[in-house]
Amino acid sequence: MFRFPMTLGRRLTLVLVSFFILMLVVVAGLVVYLRGDYLRSIYSLGNANAGNIMTRADSVFDDAMLLGDLFVADEFFQSRLSEMKDNPGTSDSATRNEIVSRLSTMQDTSIYITDVALMTDGGILHYGEGVGLSSEALARAAEMALDAGGGIVWVGSDGGSVYLVREIRRVENLSLDSLAVLFIRIDTALLMADIRSDMSDAGISLILFSGDHLLYSDYPHSQAFPDDSDRTADVGGTPCFIFRGTLAESGFHFLDFVPVESTGYGIDKAVAGAFFIFLLILLIFLIILHFMVRRIIARIERLRGKMDTFEKGNYIAPSPVSGGDEISSLDRHFDMMASGYKKVVEDNYIKQIMLKDSSIRMLTQQINPHFLYNVLDSVYWLAESRGDEDIAQMSYDLAALFRMAVSEEDMIPLSRELELADSYMRIQSCRYPGRIDYSVSVPDALMDVMVPKFSIQPLAENAVIHSLEVSGGAVSVYVSASSLEREGKVSVTVSNTGSSFPDGLLEKLHSGEIVSSGTRIGLLNIDERLRLLFGDGYGLSFTNEGGMASVSFSVPGEVGCSERS
Repeated sequence: MFRFPMTLGRRLTLVLVSFFILMLVVVAGLVVYLRGDYLRSIYSLGNANAGNIMTRADSVFDDAMLLGDLFVADEFFQSRLSEMKDNPGTSDSATRNEIVSRLSTMQDTSIYITDVALMTDGGILHYGEGVGLSSEALARAAEMALDAGGGIVWVGSDGGSVYLVREIRRVENLSLDSLAVLFIRIDTALLMADIRSDMSDAGISLILFSGDHLLYSDYPHSQAFPDDSDRTADVGGTPCFIFRGTLAESGFHFLDFVPVESTGYGIDKAVAGAFFIFLLILLIFLIILHFMVRRIIARIERLRGKMDTFEKGNYIAPSPVSGGDEISSLDRHFDMMASGYKKVVEDNYIKQIMLKDSSIRMLTQQINPHFLYNVLDSVYWLAESRGDEDIAQMSYDLAALFRMAVSEEDMIPLSRELELADSYMRIQSCRYPGRIDYSVSVPDALMDVMVPKFSIQPLAENAVIHSLEVSGGAVSVYVSASSLEREGKVSVTVSNTGSSFPDGLLEKLHSGEIVSSGTRIGLLNIDERLRLLFGDGYGLSFTNEGGMASVSFSVPGEVGCSERS
């Protein structure tokens, strides 16, 4: 199953995105909550404010009711209306004019009372703009007033006026017979227009009810009235709050429609603007934080790349690091550690490990189990006891080789290394009688020079294999040693006839251009051991001169003058 790697950069990006989404959800929820809470507060205040505004309208209706009470109790109207009632055919125009003149004084009590009228048996007497009701509406209103038995009846009209209708009864002798029906016309449309002009936050629509009777409405006729549970309504395309209340004096119920925008002072636009600004600031903050995090991650990745390279064994030279923060300090400390580690490894660890590895690879090419050494020793004594000198000598030489192979020495005197080479060459002479000519020319003064164990014997073995066994003819192998006084070194050379070395042999062995055989691996091991023990100035060198293939190496040492052969 594929697993998406969660790097530090991806984790931080995930944290930033999650933080952004969380903040977005929190702020959106907070805005919604605060907006709802704010609108609830606005609604509560607006409802109270609507009640205060409608109190002014209520005072006008109250004035109309007081005026109606004055008509009922006024002696002038009682006497004149009683006279007209008792003498319907004799009432003259002077009496009627006198009543109309008195009506004018009563109408002047309020600018919103635009007409006062009395419906009598002899007709309608009024002063002002006129009743403004159709004959049918006038008859229904009069009938409602008579049914109310002197009580007040409120009647609405399509013209924006509200009428107070009341029966005037005779109070003399408490006969209570009907004298007239009083109509007081109130211009409610003008009243509400004046209120709205003074109160900028007043509603755009108003509905007045008296009980179940609609008195006044400037609500759109094409829209149905809202339900009692509704708190908002769309009035002509404008979202409005619905404020409900009851007038204290008149007892009217009202519905006042106030635009949400005007009541909330553009709360939605303000909230949207504030939310947008917050998102913009948050986005800018996250972008800045993202680039800061990316810069930190890039620096960490750079340091990690150096560590990965160092882990693979490759050393990168320290690069200048600016800044004084923790990452810069860590980078500088890593460079210091890497430099110190490189020095320690180059001076000690790698050399020792490679030396041991080279020794192990060299020794694994030899047959070195102890029991073989013991077996060969037994073969030697058995052959000696039976007088077989060749088998005894071969067993003895082979045992000497095994004895040295299992020893723990790394460096031995040149004399002992030559003894190992002698043992090997005697064994090969037994295998190929008369075909090997082997000689040594080394000054006695150099016999104590220390050389790596198994440094000459593998070279002699290489000479035998690649000249005698490959060519099939006779071979001469010659080992010599000489001093290099100026350099303070001792040079050892193994030469042979019958073969030659390819140009650039070691380089080709290292690069894999020439596939290594067993003896060729021995050449690589000797070269590595010499360089690790004594430095890059030491190692194997190959020449083909005078019909002989020669391989040489040098070791630190001093010279003498005599030689053996």
